[in-house]
Amino acid sequence: MSNRDVTELVDFGRNDDEFLPLTKCVCGHRWNTWDFSIALGPENPCYCPHCGRFLYFTLDIHVFEVDVNASR
Repeated sequence: MSNRDVTELVDFGRNDDEFLPLTKCVCGHRWNTWDFSIALGPENPCYCPHCGRFLYFTLDIHVFEVDVNASR
């Protein structure tokens, strides 16, 4: 089984902890916010009832420090 990044092919709202409301699937089917959601992580893929794709999401958080003295 391989995983393909389809982020650019879907639309979604803001996640709520371990769930992400999908508003447009790869297949083009649309939902209202929270009518269909996908889960966090590959161990819990969610089945799209319209196209049969299994989808999940991941979080990628980065923390940055701003060096305010760098330009002085």
